[in-house]
Amino acid sequence: MLRLFLLLNPVYITLFWCLVLCIKVKGSSPKGFLGKFMAVCVCIYLSHLLYYLPLPTAYHYADSPYQLCNLLIFPMYYIYIRLLTVDEVFLWRKHGLYLLPAALMFVLYGAGVLCMSKDEHLNYLYRSLCHLPDEPLSGIFLYQKTVYSICRVVFIIQGLVYMWLSFRLVVKNKDNVQNYYANTEDDTLSKVHWLNITLLVTISFGIVLSALGKESFMSGDAKLIVPSAVISVMFFIIGLLGNKQRQILTDNRVEEKANQSETEEQNNEANTAQLTQIGLKVEQLFGEQKIYLNKDLTIWEVARIAGSNRTYISQMINNNFKQNFSSFVNAYRVQHAKTLLKENPGMSKTDLAEMSGFGSVLSMQRAFRAVENS
Repeated sequence: MLRLFLLLNPVYITLFWCLVLCIKVKGSSPKGFLGKFMAVCVCIYLSHLLYYLPLPTAYHYADSPYQLCNLLIFPMYYIYIRLLTVDEVFLWRKHGLYLLPAALMFVLYGAGVLCMSKDEHLNYLYRSLCHLPDEPLSGIFLYQKTVYSICRVVFIIQGLVYMWLSFRLVVKNKDNVQNYYANTEDDTLSKVHWLNITLLVTISFGIVLSALGKESFMSGDAKLIVPSAVISVMFFIIGLLGNKQRQILTDNRVEEKANQSETEEQNNEANTAQLTQIGLKVEQLFGEQKIYLNKDLTIWEVARIAGSNRTYISQMINNNFKQNFSSFVNAYRVQHAKTLLKENPGMSKTDLAEMSGFGSVLSMQRAFRAVENS
């Protein structure tokens, strides 16, 4: 009973987040992809369930898909981070390259399984891998053991490589957020940092487990307690943070979404006359139309309304006001909040933040501190 409980924990956690993220997707490519990531994890831990109970007849059919799913989790996680930061949607021709090693190893491993009878395969899984065979492995069994060892090495390498790439990608894009978005309380990549830390723990633990091999946990239920607890907690955190984190695109290609040409985006300099005209238009939008009250305001929206592009708007704000986009917008919001507070001294902080365009009270408080200390 203890073994069944420990084996089911990761299945429940990943299945829960798979359903939540897929149901709540509503056009959100990152959340939808994270839901698929969780679906792959469900397959992995269902396979564990079949292997460790043990249910050998059922696991015979799950073995090859298990190897595929196990090698998919790290590249899929990295693709998810890319969808949060630089890639608008998943594209097979682009992101499929990250999945090729897993597909190749699946073919090699599956070929070995097909070359064995069912009894030979089960004997290999539950005897040859778990105990030293009486005689050295040869033929198809040696081939399968070799491919299995390569799968474990590929798993470890992928974990280390994609961990480094994920951290690098988030750090690279973190500073750009304030140049693109106004409410950085909701738009920062802080949750992604915690996702990456969770990934680091999961990868480190996964590397240890992979080095030991799943066959080493066959004897004794107690050996499954720590893996079950760590894996369940890590995937719960990944699901929780992923459910809260929204897509924060900071790559210049996202401007195509705002129907701006690549030629415009490649212009690094605007002449003085252009910047002056843009500045007057932006001041009108903020001073008269008060577009800063839109809590979801982005620099692309400002560029669209002003009839310009992100590059020119950003250049104008940096040159004329010595600020990034977020600071520029929040300065207007802080002034608006002060006016509201003077007219309505009893207004609650929640109402004040909402009516001033801030995403939250915390975001408003940080903006006030930033403006008053500048």
